[in-house]
Amino acid sequence: DVLERNLKTDAGSRSLPQEGGVYALIGATGVGKTTTTAKLAGLCARLHGPASVGLITLDTYRIGAHEQLRTYGRMLGVVAHLAHDQAALQDLLNLLANKKMILIDTTGVAPRDPRKRELLDVLDLPQINRLLVLNAGAHGDTLDEVVQAYQGTELYGVVLSKVDEAAKLGPAVDALIRHQLVLRGLCTGQRVPEDWQRPDAPALVRLSMAS
Repeated sequence: DVLERNLKTDAGSRSLPQEGGVYALIGATGVGKTTTTAKLAGLCARLHGPASVGLITLDTYRIGAHEQLRTYGRMLGVVAHLAHDQAALQDLLNLLANKKMILIDTTGVAPRDPRKRELLDVLDLPQINRLLVLNAGAHGDTLDEVVQAYQGTELYGVVLSKVDEAAKLGPAVDALIRHQLVLRGLCTGQRVPEDWQRPDAPALVRLSMAS
């Protein structure tokens, strides 16, 4: 009961696709940011139509990253745009200002990677909400390091990815509670957009205890 009360979620409010807004998905390499971006885009497209979604990628390091998002975009009937710097990002945000939801997929960077500062500087625009994507199956110390690296950036919330692959959910739940982060969604598989769940604190605590 204590854990459930201390695990913050957005269960009492509208879902991200219902709420709309501009969201940048940030986090370490390989945690599933692009797939999470596609799921949110798909959910928004279902609710409001494909024309309601704007897609932007800042991932200019990883080979094929832009193409991956473009492929998801084509599936949804949405064009994915590429921005190389803050000026280009601001231009695209102005271009897509009439969209219900704008999603920004970013380069995955490790907590101690000097490129992290560059990325956060690019995202330093008032309308952008930052969503930290955490691998639900990661080691507790790893999760702590990632959270501490990004927590100073005024996080709007957290998405737990790869919940279906996690042998233990305890460390992830522990990190969310100790750092008082708001959980805004769970990725439970690779299907886009079906494998997305709203956070349910009692269910998540039960799962973490079972593992």
